[in-house]
Amino acid sequence: MTKNTIENVILNRDDLLMLLEVYNTIDALVDDTMEMMDVRLSQLSDARDKTYALKNRFNFRPPVREEDGNPNHYKPYVLPDDPTAWFWKEETA
Repeated sequence: MTKNTIENVILNRDDLLMLLEVYNTIDALVDDTMEMMDVRLSQLSDARDKTYALKNRFNFRPPVREEDGNPNHYKPYVLPDDPTAWFWKEETA
């Protein structure tokens, strides 16, 4: 199992732009929900796309499910250096 260590993180302009896109997407979704009590499916789809991009950019990991060692995709994701972060194990024959 390969683990990453995160001590200091330097964000480049592309990273900041991605975070800004996520913020703006979530902000618009929340504003529309509060003002109109309605959410468009296109807004939800856009938010999902942005979260996938953010997760992949920073290698956010699902935590390990304690009972069987598999990933727990239903819990909040963690940073890759978290001791509970799940990583794929290569099976050796």
